[in-house]
Amino acid sequence: MRRRHLNGSSLIEVLTVIVVFLVGILAVVQIFPPGLSVLRVNRAQTQAISLARSEVQRILGQSAQLPAYVASAEFVGPGAVVLVANDDPNQLVPTVDVGAGEGNIDANGFFPTGPVGHWSKVSGANRFNRVIGEGRPIAQPNLFNGQLGSPMQLMFAPLLVQRDVTTGVAVGQYLQVYGNDLKFQTGSADQGAPSSDPLQLDYDAYAFTYVPGTRATLAGSTVPAFLNQDQVWVGRLRTNVGGLLSHTLRIQGSFIVNDGLNRRPLNLVFTVPAAASAFYGEIGNYSVVSMPALFNSLGLAGFTYEGVEPASVRVQRQFAEIPVGASFSAFDPYQFKSFNGALGLLLLNPAGASARITDEDGNQIPLVARADYSVYDWRVIRDEFEIPRAVAGAGNFNPSMKLLLNAIRPSSGVGADARPYGGIALQGDTFQYTPNINGTTASQDFVLVDVQTGGVIAGNTGTDPLSAYVVDKSNGVIRFIDTDTTDAFAITGRILVPGATPLAAWVPTPTPVDLAGRKVRALYMGAGEYAVRLTKAASDYSVAYPPTAADLAPLQCYVGGSAGWGSTNRLYFALSDVNQKVTIGEAWVGGIGAPVLRDRDYRISGVETIGGISVAYAQLPAGSNFDFARNGYAVRRVKGASIRVRSYFNPETFTLGSDSARNFTRFQDWAENWRTTDTETYDAGANN
Repeated sequence: MRRRHLNGSSLIEVLTVIVVFLVGILAVVQIFPPGLSVLRVNRAQTQAISLARSEVQRILGQSAQLPAYVASAEFVGPGAVVLVANDDPNQLVPTVDVGAGEGNIDANGFFPTGPVGHWSKVSGANRFNRVIGEGRPIAQPNLFNGQLGSPMQLMFAPLLVQRDVTTGVAVGQYLQVYGNDLKFQTGSADQGAPSSDPLQLDYDAYAFTYVPGTRATLAGSTVPAFLNQDQVWVGRLRTNVGGLLSHTLRIQGSFIVNDGLNRRPLNLVFTVPAAASAFYGEIGNYSVVSMPALFNSLGLAGFTYEGVEPASVRVQRQFAEIPVGASFSAFDPYQFKSFNGALGLLLLNPAGASARITDEDGNQIPLVARADYSVYDWRVIRDEFEIPRAVAGAGNFNPSMKLLLNAIRPSSGVGADARPYGGIALQGDTFQYTPNINGTTASQDFVLVDVQTGGVIAGNTGTDPLSAYVVDKSNGVIRFIDTDTTDAFAITGRILVPGATPLAAWVPTPTPVDLAGRKVRALYMGAGEYAVRLTKAASDYSVAYPPTAADLAPLQCYVGGSAGWGSTNRLYFALSDVNQKVTIGEAWVGGIGAPVLRDRDYRISGVETIGGISVAYAQLPAGSNFDFARNGYAVRRVKGASIRVRSYFNPETFTLGSDSARNFTRFQDWAENWRTTDTETYDAGANN
């Protein structure tokens, strides 16, 4: 019988095939991690772009309140903030002097020297966190939690602020609220008056006076007139019974100082209390401020006062902050209350809504309230929307809202430095604490602010029957819950409003209130490292003539060649303004056809190093140069023409240990992975 032979594979052949397959599969598998990483980064970048676009829409919806400028700033004393000129907005790591021992971060994430503070507050988006001049005319008053006042919700709260534990009033210059720019009148050395004009100085003006000779103490006055010193005179307001009011002043200017080696500018913003001092006095109808004594009050060793750039001086009356429980004055409109601590709701004296100020042309214009403040953290997302209404018959009794980010960082999570997160407020920043569902104040990972009252809506838990909402932090969705089942379709809940002082308990509304249709602001951080901030050109730039590039300050521009340095076809700005867009209202130039350029937009696109100092510039058209011969000036009316929102994200993490120098190196390596996206728009009303 013939044996049938069957075709098959030997064990060796099978094993060979398996090995070949395994090698191929492993090669394919190795592709996946980098591929997945690319997908994650692309998804994060898409999220960052979406954040920027949403922030642009939010800002344009409130463009009448836009700030004049967003600056890099440092606190240099209890009464002054310096705006930093040479900070590059593209540099996301703080400048440190390793030789001076500044290149260190401790195990808790703090710089002990140099740029003192937590790494998250002095790097990335937070390098530029000083908001200058946000405000608008004072609104008509309304009742807020039983108090009559004119509300103003600051756009970029939470604020960096410290408050007196007894009164609740902000200390230092963390928060300044001030009015219109007082109009300028030319000063003179006339005894007893700041102006040689027979009308002297009116109540809505100031005079900046260089005193060439001596100025005697005025007859009947015990306050000297600051002999031989540059000084500012400000008219004092009268009450309705003929008395005079004393107001704290806000004075901003480019102070020219000498550090022993070089002359350079310090663009300083001062709070000048209305109390007799080495730099403040009251003479008759006027408040008088000595500029050199004001600078010397900072106590900056090694720096001497040499002058002030006159065109840079701005003077405003400052609003006095009074405790929440105090009553507004009936005749002094320059008062406000901070109604919810660091969350940004200001309540202005209702008398301000009808107050009028005289402008440069003699017109009566509304009183405005403007604020300077430091943003607590640009990484806090400000998500504004209206609470939806339940829809009868659609089964939508618990409506939901998709938040801007797809995932929210929970308090139980970790930050980019692998340390426990804990919530929006850093440990110890009690001024940022808000109440939970039980009224206990602490650092929260999600805060829902009711814009109408400035209170916090009780919620963020799915187990408490008084919780008006619950947040799905994994998917970025907030679902609203009707806490009052006696009505059919309303969304009701409780709102907690702050007490009269920072340490007082937050007070809940006695009964649930209807939440549907209310405008709210959700505050939270993303599960990844995200940030979004406003960056804009200044509303107005003063044309200055600094002797060197080192003397060019923020909020100034310099016509190349006018003071002996720079190219004659470039308009120079501080480095912090690079990439911004400006409009030159009038520029006289020489060259072919000797044109007059009017209302031309230019990008501050270049960077030039002059005398070791980097400055930014806008380039004139080829073949043209600034011409002073025809009018005695070359440039006028330089204004900002851009509003940009920059979003940031960093997909990496780093770890803090006991070696502070190694911590800083790890932090620097991590910071190299920041990605940024700019979204630019233009709103003429916001820059006028």
